[in-house]
Amino acid sequence: MKNRSLFLITIILIGLLGFSSCSDKTENKSPLFESLTVADNNKTVTVTFSEPVFANADQTGNLDSSDIIVTIPGVDFTYSVTHTAGSSSMTVGLTITSITDGTETITIKPASVTSIYDNEGKAMDVTETIVSESIAKDLGIIGKWYSSGDNVAPLLVTYFAVDSIYAEFKDDNTYSVEQYNSGNTSGEPDFIFTGTFTIEKSTTGEIWTINLTQELPYAAEASGIFEVKQAPEVLWYEVVQTSGTQNTPPTPEEGFGSSNGGSLGTSNIQKYIRIAE
Repeated sequence: MKNRSLFLITIILIGLLGFSSCSDKTENKSPLFESLTVADNNKTVTVTFSEPVFANADQTGNLDSSDIIVTIPGVDFTYSVTHTAGSSSMTVGLTITSITDGTETITIKPASVTSIYDNEGKAMDVTETIVSESIAKDLGIIGKWYSSGDNVAPLLVTYFAVDSIYAEFKDDNTYSVEQYNSGNTSGEPDFIFTGTFTIEKSTTGEIWTINLTQELPYAAEASGIFEVKQAPEVLWYEVVQTSGTQNTPPTPEEGFGSSNGGSLGTSNIQKYIRIAE
């Protein structure tokens, strides 16, 4: 009798363990972030999930920008989301309008406990987070630059006899420009221009806008555009003085050569090569 009782207890325990094991295997877990890949130009982020996801608990809805929170400390940006209901990946489009020094990382998490669901209506935990590796560096105009020969804007050569220019734009938003005119053999610049500046990356290609507040040798305001073109690296720079004039600055939408409504053509485009630090 005792042996029979032990046998029955053993059977019951095995049954309970088996039931528990099956329950663990069939339990639906919350969806998770699986990977995050940033494009080399920092314009798109591809995020994959552990399973197909939806915006609603009833297996409907594409995820959009309201369903996630994206942060990049120290960087000015906006973002959009492209996703199809039931897909296990989404694309986050980034529009970064400030410089990046190459140490920043991107963090993505759900916006709320009702933002992301799997195909059984299980919501992603609001504490779920994924972080990227460091994004690509884009310092814009920050650095030291040199222009001479054919790179000097024809307008400066014709009207101001400019031979060469050294320019430095610092990360504290101050600048210094040394202008050397033709025939200068002294080794000292003919003019030194200093002041402050602000820049913002536009949504047109790789063109940035720049606004300058000159302090020396006289006070003036200037605005324009620039782009650091690659292979080889050349800074295209086009600005006009806006204070005390009727000049209209070029725009990213109209592109280079659009100063004063395009009347100056390419004569106001200055080109620089970067001076290695």
